[in-house]
Amino acid sequence: MIGLEYIVKLYNGTYKKLAEKLGITPSTVTDWISKRRPIPKAKLEALSQLFKIEEGFFQKDLTKVEEIELRLDYLRRISKRDLFEVEDIITDDDGKEYEYTRLIDPHEDEWRMATEELKIEKVILTLQGELYNELYELDRGNKALEVVERLSNVLNEAVPSRLDAEQQLQWERKHDKRIEALRSMMYFMGITGFSVWDEEEESFHKELFKLLKKHDLLWMKD
Repeated sequence: MIGLEYIVKLYNGTYKKLAEKLGITPSTVTDWISKRRPIPKAKLEALSQLFKIEEGFFQKDLTKVEEIELRLDYLRRISKRDLFEVEDIITDDDGKEYEYTRLIDPHEDEWRMATEELKIEKVILTLQGELYNELYELDRGNKALEVVERLSNVLNEAVPSRLDAEQQLQWERKHDKRIEALRSMMYFMGITGFSVWDEEEESFHKELFKLLKKHDLLWMKD
C-alpha cells in the first residue's frame, strides 16, 4: 500500500478533510494515491508537517515493517494524549494499605501487540535474506534452509490422533520440553562475548551448557 493511503487511514482521516487542509481537491489526493500524479515537493513538505512523518513515506509502497513502525508511532502519540490517572490501593507485607496514583494507557495492549508483530516481521526478513543468499551462492549448500525446515517441523508437530488421553498428555509435555531445549540451545549459541551460566543449577540447561562448551560451540572469551 502506498504510504499516503496508509497514513490517512491510520490517522482516521478522509481524503476530503486532507484536501481541505492542503487547499486542493479530493480528486488530487486520489490521483496521488493511485500514482496517476506525483506529489509535488511543496505538498510533500506540507504532508510531513501535518502528520509529523518524514516525506519519504508518503509516495512509496510501504513494507510490512514500515507499516508497523508507522502504527507504533501513531500509538505512541495517542497513548500520550489518552493517558489518564486512577486512584488505587496497595497492601504491604504487614497488611497495611496505601493509596497511590497509577497511570493507565488505554492503548497499551495494542501497542504491545504491534511491537511483537514488528519483531516477527524483522525475523522473517532476516530469514528470507539468509535463505536467498544460500540460493544464489550454490557452494554454501542448503544448510540454513535445512535448519529452518527442521525447526519448523518441530514447532508444528501435532499430537498423533491414535494416542489415548494419557498418552496425549505425555506427548504434549515432551513437546514442550523439546521446544524449551531448542530455546535454551539458541540462547546459549546466540550470546556473543563473555557469558557465564550458573553451573550450580541442577537442570537440563546446565548439562546443555556444558556440552556446547565442551564442543566449542559458544562465543566465549577466555
